[in-house]
Amino acid sequence: MSATAPPVPILKRWVFAIGLLIAALPGYGAVSKVQEHRRATTMVAVEGRMTGGYREVTSRRVTSTYPNVSFRTAEGRVVVAAAADALDRGEIRAGRSIALRYDPTEPSKVHLAEAVASGPGVLPWILGLLALLVGIPSVWGLLTGRPLRLRV
Repeated sequence: MSATAPPVPILKRWVFAIGLLIAALPGYGAVSKVQEHRRATTMVAVEGRMTGGYREVTSRRVTSTYPNVSFRTAEGRVVVAAAADALDRGEIRAGRSIALRYDPTEPSKVHLAEAVASGPGVLPWILGLLALLVGIPSVWGLLTGRPLRLRV
């Protein structure tokens, strides 16, 4: 009498749909980071000064320091705000001149021009890759009804 292995149960399509929804989260994060950077590149460039103050944010073991800056808008209004980009605490000195970019519709949204020029960073690439790694097998499963198997 020969024993045959029981057939492998086919995963339900709803599992693949959940996988696709999970893949959408890092995909959305990657797209929003790139769009945020593109918006920052179209902001108004202005020369500002550091006030010497800063805002510290600690998460786990990393502390980020966001400098307070002041600048004059194109309309002549003086704005004092915390920059959206972190800087080493040693670089924050009262009166130091610094290139900035601000949103004319909301001048309190200020970016350091140097940070904008350096690009969106590696995070959108990591999030996009994660979305693809989860999304491609999920789409395959939805279309075929079976998991994606790589032959090596």
